[in-house]
Amino acid sequence: MTAPHSLLPPLLTKIDGLIGAEKYQEVAEAYTAFVKEHPTTNYLASEPIPFKLNTAFAKKYGSSATNTFTLRNTTWASDVKSALKAGPSDFSALVAKYEADIAGIAKKAA
Repeated sequence: MTAPHSLLPPLLTKIDGLIGAEKYQEVAEAYTAFVKEHPTTNYLASEPIPFKLNTAFAKKYGSSATNTFTLRNTTWASDVKSALKAGPSDFSALVAKYEADIAGIAKKAA
């Protein structure tokens, strides 16, 4: 008998697409709906999201600006996860602020 497959990979694939499309409110909505239906997945569903944002920002603004931001804001990943759990509007507002900060760093370096 084979083990059932995890439902997390399809969620994370969906989140990748939403982050790529800069639909941050929808990222949090997808996460919230998934965790509501599968409450024991809270940690596993939220843990990769800061990394996925970091990757997207590095592609858009460069790794130097993104790394500079993360070094200046050492709690950014846990803050992202806290905002994600607080709700879609909190998450999208924080991510928009962080993206603007990274864009500003990239602009100053150019």
